[in-house]
Amino acid sequence: MNPRPTALWGMALAVLMLLTSCVTSFDGAGSAAMPTVSGEVGSRPELAFPGSAPPRGFATKVVSPGIGHTVEPTDLVLVHYLAQVWDGAELDSSFDDGTPIVASLPGLPPGWSEALSGLRVGSRVLLSVPPEIGYAAPGGAGQHAESQDETVVLVVDVVGSYGRSASGQPGAWPDPVAAGAVAPRVTGALGGPASVVVPPGSPPPTEVVTTVLARGTGPSVSPGPVIAQYAAVDWNGVSAGSSWESGAPEQFLVSSADRAFAGLAGVPLGSRVLVQLPGDGGGSPAVAIVMDLVGQP
Repeated sequence: MNPRPTALWGMALAVLMLLTSCVTSFDGAGSAAMPTVSGEVGSRPELAFPGSAPPRGFATKVVSPGIGHTVEPTDLVLVHYLAQVWDGAELDSSFDDGTPIVASLPGLPPGWSEALSGLRVGSRVLLSVPPEIGYAAPGGAGQHAESQDETVVLVVDVVGSYGRSASGQPGAWPDPVAAGAVAPRVTGALGGPASVVVPPGSPPPTEVVTTVLARGTGPSVSPGPVIAQYAAVDWNGVSAGSSWESGAPEQFLVSSADRAFAGLAGVPLGSRVLVQLPGDGGGSPAVAIVMDLVGQP
């Protein structure tokens, strides 16, 4: 028996117990003061630290509650953040280039999911991360070297959140000509989950084919990441995944350098699109993907 999974589970359980036993929520009262935050939500914040030691353990404080929909624990979230050592140097920030972080909430560093779950989109929250948990930047490769043995304060703005119910536009304008002109068959009402089937004997595509099945009225997709719900099946009839089933949309790259999803550029958000990808010539079959374009950072 390989002991590695058991060891990893033990480590994960230890971190979870540490978080749940040490989380403190602040409502303006309490014996340990948190820093004060200035600046509007969505703009670069400034921190002013109290003349006291940081809170013991992991602590959070909602600076400004949002009015959008509630963030669920499995959502794909868009967040801006600033990280700074307690009364010390700034470590990271997404505010300067204006591009929010897009990530699965469960995949963010320890503490983020606990702090953001249950908030409403538009909220600004303050996190105090003690050294025993350690600060790691979203998408980073472990604990930030400059933050070892230091408490790190995070200001996080919840820009957006997409969950299982995210979909294309219910009133998107269907294109029956396009729908009837492609071999893969897409089912599912607009505004809800979709699925795709490749009828037996359908010829596989020899190049990328992008077909707008229903055109939304949102802004046009520009090059860069786009957030979409999707369901995919290969030409052997084997499922290649479904975000409707997994619980949250995923991020795809629209780029002329990667032809797979280049055809999404210019398509309005809210649209339902069918993308057919050819096989790779090495044994991987062609794939049909139905996508509802729900957002763009």
